[in-house]
Amino acid sequence: MTKYIDIDKIFEILESYYPTHVMQARYQGQPYKVLVACILSIRNLDEITFPVAEKLFDVADTPETMVNLPLDDLKEIIKPINFSEQKAENIQTLSKIIIEKYNGQVPSTMEELLAFRGVGRKTANLVLAMGFNIPAIAVDTHMHKIYNRLGYVKTITTEQTEFELREKLPKKYWIKTNPLFVMHGKQICKTGRPWCDICPIIDYCNQIGVNPRKIIFKDK
Repeated sequence: MTKYIDIDKIFEILESYYPTHVMQARYQGQPYKVLVACILSIRNLDEITFPVAEKLFDVADTPETMVNLPLDDLKEIIKPINFSEQKAENIQTLSKIIIEKYNGQVPSTMEELLAFRGVGRKTANLVLAMGFNIPAIAVDTHMHKIYNRLGYVKTITTEQTEFELREKLPKKYWIKTNPLFVMHGKQICKTGRPWCDICPIIDYCNQIGVNPRKIIFKDK
């Protein structure tokens, strides 16, 4: 029997279950920091990304200070990050463009953000949502996976998921969904075998394509 997907209840539960995501807690309303942190986060764990981002922002946290930071120093600071040399060059290049073309202010449209090398739809949407508080849906693999498992969407790619959610998900949840679903995807609704036995939203999930792991309690 298909379960009713009460999206309002799902968000109510997840908001009470998880703390504020580190990106929100540290960089909400700071589009440049959101942009740089997102670039650093690509193909990296949060546990690596955010300590490195904080170390970098202690030295350079504006386009002007980033451009004045010697490239070799930038590369050394973000060395623990995957593809650090390429990302260092991208960060300095886009910082120069922000200064020269946008008077030092990060642009606030999808088209302008996507023009930066190394910026895709997920990063652009995160900058809009967290940096500018503009309703936008930043879909990563966790969101794509969870919304399909719920049965809320039936999509193949993250981009398809984004556009289907734009049609279906109430706009009041657009900014909230990424941090909540990312934390849920990492902690419980895992990519391999999710922890369905302890999932707080299992009553609203159709478990599409899921092979849940079981928690076995053994007597001592």
